[in-house]
Amino acid sequence: MNATDRALIEQNQLFRGMDFTSVEYMLERCSERNLVAGESLLQPDVPNHHLHLIVAGKLSVRLAAQESLEHATLGAGECVGEISLVDGKPPSALVVASEPTRILSIPHDTVWSLVNHSHEIARNLLGIVAGRMRNDNRALITSNDTRKQFEHQAYVDALTGVHNRHWMADAFARTMHRCALNRRAFTIMMADIDHFKRVNDTHGHLVGDITLKTVARTITEKLRPSDLFVRYGGEEFAMLLPDTDKFNALMVAERLRKAIEDTTINHGDLSFQVTISIGITPTQNEEKLESLIGEADHALYRAKKQGRNRVVIFG
Repeated sequence: MNATDRALIEQNQLFRGMDFTSVEYMLERCSERNLVAGESLLQPDVPNHHLHLIVAGKLSVRLAAQESLEHATLGAGECVGEISLVDGKPPSALVVASEPTRILSIPHDTVWSLVNHSHEIARNLLGIVAGRMRNDNRALITSNDTRKQFEHQAYVDALTGVHNRHWMADAFARTMHRCALNRRAFTIMMADIDHFKRVNDTHGHLVGDITLKTVARTITEKLRPSDLFVRYGGEEFAMLLPDTDKFNALMVAERLRKAIEDTTINHGDLSFQVTISIGITPTQNEEKLESLIGEADHALYRAKKQGRNRVVIFG
């Protein structure tokens, strides 16, 4: 190796805090390699028998399942391939040069000779492996947080903050099955804001959005923690009340209707009130959700036809 490369290798994290001249002779069996941008150094499931020291340039680490996404970037003074050294298994990631890169590849048996020769190298190698595991743990936590965020966005209505129809299908089905299994009554409700189009046409969509959020919040506050509540679409909401028979469902529906009727929508100098119509279908049989929604929707339609701001039971 030339003097420039020697100086760069001496600064590598593997040789930190030690006398490099005491082990320099052990690197005579090592090979130097020049990678062009885009060239692979390590590939998933391809055996790796070297610890690779980055002399100059940069390497991009990409997870096998997402080779188009960069997981980490490694530069001069760092190394790669240490996990294969420890566990003897092929790499789990793809490592490619992101620019022209010069590598010093140390065979595994030479690395272990260096470890046996120097406590400093053993300590440094342990630190490298621990650092890699720590970074992977951080990446895993970030990935899980991102996944949870995506799940939240997929199942929660962005405007009102209540669950949406994507969440409804599974959540309603599970609760219905549990109630039917225990021979407990449950009720499906469909609620719709009366004359909502008039609100939008008269006051604008911003006020319409405020109305939707106010109605959703008011209903949420009046329901039990065990009740399921979703924005079904537009100005329509769906609810599933477990352990609720016809008599109690009527009481709940009237309480919701009255709560909305008594709520004032405020925006600047504007104040007004809206009402809701509700259709309900109580049952204790595990019928298809679509059928029960249809029945509650039919009852809701009748409530609208009868003058709105009222509760109607299907049947």
